Amino acid sequence: MHCRILESEAHRKLSYAWVVGDLDTVVTFTLTPAASGTRVTLVQSGFKSTQKRNFNGARYGWKMMAGRLEDLLTRTPEWAGTI
Repeated sequence: MHCRILESEAHRKLSYAWVVGDLDTVVTFTLTPAASGTRVTLVQSGFKSTQKRNFNGARYGWKMMAGRLEDLLTRTPEWAGTI
């Protein structure tokens, strides 16, 4: 996999090109303030109509990773309360 950062704004946005074989997409994470904290928006664009399998695989993978990230962020760190 080859990645190239296209745009980076501290605490706001990260966008990069994601190239694997003939799959050439752009992944963008955007952070926006929300009443309960921060909203993370993820967009992966650039899939060709012939890459439905890749699209479905990416959708599955991002959903899985989002769930893991949510679990991680809601956990109380092991070191909490020891400082």
